[in-house]
Amino acid sequence: MNNMNINLNDETIDVNTNSKYKPKKWHLFIGILQILCSIIFILILILLYIFFGGEFLILAENLWLIIVFAVIFNGSAFYGGVNLILSYISGKKRGFRCKRLSGNKYWLIIWSIWNVIVGILLIFVYSFLIILIADFLTSELLLLVFIIAIPFLGLGLILIGDAIKVFNQLIHKMKKIKIMIGLKGISFSILFLIIFFGLILVFYSPKWTAGIEYNTLFSTGEQSGRGYRIPSMLVLPNDTVLTFCESRADPMLDWGDIDLIMKRSIDGGVSWSPIITLRDEGSHTAGNPSPVFDRDTNMTWLIYCVDNKKVFVMNSSDAGISWSAPREITYDLNLNLSGSTDQLSLEYGTGPGIGIQLSSGRLVIPSYYFDERGSHVIYSDDHGLTWEKGANLNVGSECQVFEAFNECLCINCRTTGNYRYIAWSDDGGETWSSGHIDKELTVTPVMSSILRFTDNISHSRNRILFSSPYQWGRGHIKVRLSYDEGNTWNVSREIYSGPAAYSQLAVLSNKTILLLIECGKYDYRESISLVRFTLDWLTRGTDSIN
Repeated sequence: MNNMNINLNDETIDVNTNSKYKPKKWHLFIGILQILCSIIFILILILLYIFFGGEFLILAENLWLIIVFAVIFNGSAFYGGVNLILSYISGKKRGFRCKRLSGNKYWLIIWSIWNVIVGILLIFVYSFLIILIADFLTSELLLLVFIIAIPFLGLGLILIGDAIKVFNQLIHKMKKIKIMIGLKGISFSILFLIIFFGLILVFYSPKWTAGIEYNTLFSTGEQSGRGYRIPSMLVLPNDTVLTFCESRADPMLDWGDIDLIMKRSIDGGVSWSPIITLRDEGSHTAGNPSPVFDRDTNMTWLIYCVDNKKVFVMNSSDAGISWSAPREITYDLNLNLSGSTDQLSLEYGTGPGIGIQLSSGRLVIPSYYFDERGSHVIYSDDHGLTWEKGANLNVGSECQVFEAFNECLCINCRTTGNYRYIAWSDDGGETWSSGHIDKELTVTPVMSSILRFTDNISHSRNRILFSSPYQWGRGHIKVRLSYDEGNTWNVSREIYSGPAAYSQLAVLSNKTILLLIECGKYDYRESISLVRFTLDWLTRGTDSIN
């Protein structure tokens, strides 16, 4: 069947695939634009693979939908563009043989809806990417990004406009509704998607850096149907190590059925107890573990949250073998988590991570509001009997602290960008000096760990450790070392090249460094692993305790 006339709402559309039909010259602009966008997209994929291997697809799982849309769209756009140009050159209309009236009509509607979605997506995605990378680019490179954006944004507007035109034609029963080209392109795009990404998944093999020891401590499914997130770790005297985390019915969700669990080691993390469930609140959330050890009383305190609204404390006098009943301290802290229509104003979190004991004896737990009140600390001056809240920073979220050599308290906070927010307190967290964004500390916006390793009194120099993923996705976790109380970070080394997110540092009595991290081959929620290494390894032999 080479010739066909289709009657659509009493109007005739000629879809003869071999009839003489030459597009107008300005139509070529659309075809060339489609091909240009497709070529640029393919080049971007190639560059991402060259620079990041498989991580560009593995680590940014929230971009999967965008990648799928982009691949399908660019394939169909390229196919449509080529057909349009060939139509102009040959003078023959190239399209699809439509066999049924209803099929043609509904295909037009579905294709037009697709164009609206893709058009909006193109504009949104490119605008989002520009905002995301603006801080990393020079003005010249940023200008280049804007120039490259023109065909993408232009094509997005054209697609939306074309779809509106089709809808308008359908409504007003206008003649000669143009059958859009692209169904075959979509099919080829899906095939490309399966083959290209399939090969990446097959050959993707992240590596642990040579010279470290590592083992999986919590693995998805260890408890039937549960996954593990939000690691915390505390080293007690005699190298007893306590590790805490959340046991989640759905590792993807930060709420719902989440239990607070732990494992215990009495030999410096070589062997471990089975999982011990500390709190099971049923369908509610018990999470954000933040332990701290009181060296004056040999008491371990565990502060945590229920449903991101209530704060509880538990304590252990026997190095984590047994624990007291939970005691709520929400009202003691005067958190003001009620009376707002803003849901974020009703949410609160401790840590996650660990607390510290200052040289004055004060116990300090970093904490945060989910809204603009941001980070702060809660503290106890009577060895955990009562707790108070310090001043808000009005910026930041998940945070950790360390005590500087001058007995000032430093808080290191997660932000919405790729930098950390730093502030100092000379009264143990009751008030804060004006803080700043540390643009030298480029990280992925996740919970990060910061810890004093040595001071220049008991050792040769001050050393501060910091761990966090450092690339654009949640992966490539790195440990950094500062010799000037966190002002600069001149030493760093990657631990793992695959997906990784939250982490917690600790130090054994012999100064072996422990790192507890969320990690996996394809997703950081697969497991929580324990890594051990030395200062000599971290600095590649340029520094050591001895």
